Amino acid sequence: MSAANIDVLIVGGGVIGSSIAYHLAQQGRQVLVVERSEVAAPPTASWASAGGVRRQGRHPAEVQLAIESIERWKTLEQELEADLHYHPGGNLLLAESDAEAEQLSKFVSHQLKLGFSDVRLVDRKEALSLVSGLNDRVMAGSYSPNDGQADPVRTTRAFATAAQHLGATYWTGTCTSSFIAHRERIVGVQTDRGEVHTGHVVLAAGTWSDELAATISLRLPLRTRALQMILSTPAQSNVLQPVISAIGRALSLKQLANGAFLLGGGWLGDPSPDRCSFSTRPTSIQGNWATACELLPALEEQLIAHSWCGLEAQSIDDIPFIGSIPGLDGLTLAVGFSGHGFALAPAVGRCVADQINGRPTAELEGLSPARIVTFQPDAVEKFITETTKADFL
Repeated sequence: MSAANIDVLIVGGGVIGSSIAYHLAQQGRQVLVVERSEVAAPPTASWASAGGVRRQGRHPAEVQLAIESIERWKTLEQELEADLHYHPGGNLLLAESDAEAEQLSKFVSHQLKLGFSDVRLVDRKEALSLVSGLNDRVMAGSYSPNDGQADPVRTTRAFATAAQHLGATYWTGTCTSSFIAHRERIVGVQTDRGEVHTGHVVLAAGTWSDELAATISLRLPLRTRALQMILSTPAQSNVLQPVISAIGRALSLKQLANGAFLLGGGWLGDPSPDRCSFSTRPTSIQGNWATACELLPALEEQLIAHSWCGLEAQSIDDIPFIGSIPGLDGLTLAVGFSGHGFALAPAVGRCVADQINGRPTAELEGLSPARIVTFQPDAVEKFITETTKADFL
């Protein structure tokens, strides 16, 4: 495919951009994906994601995407013809005090009102039947049995491969420096392979999206955060089936197929000034490990094998901007997923493709970029420039 007959150009080949490319290609559109590095390469969020596939705790604006995505995940390996290391082991949110147990009871009621009909409140006995070895303080849990986990790198590359099998073209190792605008319409992009003109552009470049938006004087209320992950040495397999977290802890803890534990939960490192790399924080590593060991003492028998960060675009209200910009034709945003976009990728790809093709997408109404103008400029500036000294979000 030459650049002359592109229907849609997508800037960014991460899990969101590649899911959009796959769904557009399914619908017969000629798609070009321009990716600054390789697909799912460090330090992108798709390379470093914790890989959680959950609905619990979703913002109401994400609920319909979460419900659709959970159903898609059940058969996504067959659909993409790839091993995604998908494991539907559930998600268990724990309470460790009377106050937290009361909070958890209200949380479960809210999840049911949102339409997550399988979520249920479990007592300590049932929590221990789901995860043996929890600490003595655990009193209750919110259990979502249809949630789970998958491998983010495998999933991202599977979407990209499937998109290419359907005719999409990927330009990897190619930087996009600016948008090309004509009057109030985006008509293409400038890349280091030259200008590319197209009928529609999707901006899905993760934490680097703000740089491109700035070339058309669009100030996105996003900031870069380096989210930390820790991998332990392998333990006995099947110690931990669900992904676990706790109300009073910054923690996401899961066990991989090889027995290693994977820890996340919003602990921070530091992005480099050029946002091409990161540095970890010893205090974040120590804090994340300590809180995980407190919740699941069996983890103390393991060692930290590796720690790293991925660069994530956090939005000012912690939910993504998905859709078109009022008054600016030819551009769709899919940015600002704030550390929880991976699980939504199947539904986001379908919805964005449908929206570009003029189909109804009520699922995206609460995530419209139209809300950008509702944030006060001084609040946006403070959010973007604020230095995070705490070790977790």
